[in-house]
Amino acid sequence: MTDPAARIIGLYDDQAEGWIADRGPALGGSAKSIDEIEAFNRFAAALPPGGTVLDVGCGSGWPWGAALIGRGLRVTGLDASPRLIAHAAQTLPDGEWVVGDMRAFDLDRSFDGVLVWYSLFHLAPGDQRRALRCLLPHTRPGGVLMMTIATGAGVSIGDWRGERLYHASLGEEAYAAILDNAGFIRANREGRPETGSTAWMLRRRMDHQL
Repeated sequence: MTDPAARIIGLYDDQAEGWIADRGPALGGSAKSIDEIEAFNRFAAALPPGGTVLDVGCGSGWPWGAALIGRGLRVTGLDASPRLIAHAAQTLPDGEWVVGDMRAFDLDRSFDGVLVWYSLFHLAPGDQRRALRCLLPHTRPGGVLMMTIATGAGVSIGDWRGERLYHASLGEEAYAAILDNAGFIRANREGRPETGSTAWMLRRRMDHQL
């Protein structure tokens, strides 16, 4: 049987149309434990007018990329699924859409904001640590990071459209230690921890070099 963690990129590419349909075009459609609209407004308000955003694991670009572009922000989206990136490029031509693996990428620039919304948790724990080492330096000093974090540590396998859907979490304490060591200060925490899912907004310290 195929390892569901190894299958995740192929799954989203194979099921791109289903993911686009299920996710929908509007904020708030899938985040049951987090007020997605409130999180979006807080993140967007923390960015400078016309600022740059990197959306890591952007999927089709909808709804976050579309909403950020609608606020006048310059969005770069990164996702490993060529089909989802093609959809983003076709439907959101004002964004920059890049096919890439969050575990191993370097865009050679930093951004005012970095978004990691319900994407990191599809990676195995070791791969999550590698992804964080890649994505955190893309946040400029003084910039903002918004990411969803599961409260507990462990692995779970869900079911989506008849497919095994992999999720993993290092746990809040481990994420907090990684982010603190990387020079990020937590500014806000959204969501209800009892549901197992929260969203953190953090700022990178001006004096910290990654």
